[in-house]
Amino acid sequence: MKLRAWERLTKREHEVLAYLKSGMTNRQIAAALVIEESTVETHLDHIYRKLNVPNRTAAVAKAIQCGIGR
Repeated sequence: MKLRAWERLTKREHEVLAYLKSGMTNRQIAAALVIEESTVETHLDHIYRKLNVPNRTAAVAKAIQCGIGR
């Protein structure tokens, strides 16, 4: 069975995407999750790859389209 794109995201990637969707910056996401900003960037890279999108705007659009983070 093939997983849909959003089903391949880890729990943490879902959290990062939810904060991203709310308009938070990488620095704000890092503070909210008590992680390094570079770790947020790594999570975003994984999210972009898994959702097959080029950037944060496209990731948010895909999240809305797929109903991720409701």
